[in-house]
Amino acid sequence: MIRVIIKRQVREGCFQDYLEMIRRARKKASLIDGFIAGDLLQQQGQENTAFLISSWETIDAWNKWQASTERAAVLQQMRPLLEKNEEVTVLESCQLMR
Repeated sequence: MIRVIIKRQVREGCFQDYLEMIRRARKKASLIDGFIAGDLLQQQGQENTAFLISSWETIDAWNKWQASTERAAVLQQMRPLLEKNEEVTVLESCQLMR
């Protein structure tokens, strides 16, 4: 299993619109084989800094979603709501923990 952390800086006054887009994106991502779960969190004290943490069965499943036209379309619509490009980190379990 892998986890993907996406950090986004949402423009002031745009968070509700951002939440709506994330809901739609999650529905589409959940249709990808290998999607497990996704959570959205805000940085404490910085309500416009959002972290989307998703779990995937394999890196291939994540790569399929990352390269999908559905995700590209959501990002295209989302860009005006963001102050800068998203930061994506892909994490996997350490061998010691397996």
